Amino acid sequence: RLVGVSVDAAGAPAMRLALQTREQHIRREKATSNICTAQVLLAVMAGMYAVWHGPEGLTRIAKRVRLLARLAGDAAARLGFTLRHQGFFDTITLEAGARADALMAAALTHGFNLRRVDAGGVAIAMDETVTRDDLTRLLGALAEAAGKTAPALDALMLAGDLPEALRRTSSFLTASVFNSHHSEHGMLRYMKSLEDKDVALNRSMIPLGSCTMKLNATAEMIPVTFPGFGNIHPFAPVDQAAGYITMIRRLEAWLARITGFAAVSLQPNAGSQGEYAGLLAIRAWHLSRGDADRTICLIPSSAHGTNPASAVMAGMQVVVVGCDRDGNVDIADLKAKLD
Repeated sequence: RLVGVSVDAAGAPAMRLALQTREQHIRREKATSNICTAQVLLAVMAGMYAVWHGPEGLTRIAKRVRLLARLAGDAAARLGFTLRHQGFFDTITLEAGARADALMAAALTHGFNLRRVDAGGVAIAMDETVTRDDLTRLLGALAEAAGKTAPALDALMLAGDLPEALRRTSSFLTASVFNSHHSEHGMLRYMKSLEDKDVALNRSMIPLGSCTMKLNATAEMIPVTFPGFGNIHPFAPVDQAAGYITMIRRLEAWLARITGFAAVSLQPNAGSQGEYAGLLAIRAWHLSRGDADRTICLIPSSAHGTNPASAVMAGMQVVVVGCDRDGNVDIADLKAKLD
């Protein structure tokens, strides 16, 4: 990914993705698809979250999350830990020093995975799912690591207020859609109206770019939401992901046996990064045989925008093969390019 400097709608300096191997960031003329369902689903979820809560609801959530972080920070300070940064929103980093190992172990005993930033630093993140009971158990873990008694929640002080320079003063989510659908019926009807405008598998076949759903049966999509699959954190320790590891290794072994390959990798999950990984493997295979001159990658003009981007990033030269008006490869042009 390449990040460039730009300006936002208000003229303020901003960082933006200048290049990323994803369809929605690479628009390509005549590409059959520039959409990746795996990423669109995340955008839809975030968008509907904003529609449901609106600016006032999001502000309430942010203030509560900030409050939780401040309470945890004050409790940690009372127990002898030092906050590495006074300016924070939802995450505090503690200078635990020699007690870092004890803190990580105590947190695990109380049901939490904290983040080990470095040898002496431990980070604690809050979000809207954290409850009062969660915070009480966290204080118990901090106290256990410090060898002290946990302070009562009601006795904590709200130290470390958000610096003025970090406070937002401009309005946000001012469009009517973010200020209209805050009842269950209203939200349901709005989402249904959007569904009725879209093409989906319950109506017809759908174009390439929806492979996340198109290639999976509905029955397979149901267990994806099961807690055992969906609730594990991406950065959870390996010893907490034994089931996932067993499933992944078994599937890799099955696929390798079926295809006759020496090995199969299920990573990365996204098609765009997957094609990049595949191109790197192809390139490495050629180099392993002393064939360093095979650097040309033939790509149809109707292919995903990520295809040429991935080829270039893999060190290959892209040669575009023409297509007819329906997106089919022009065989005559392909033969000419092969020659």
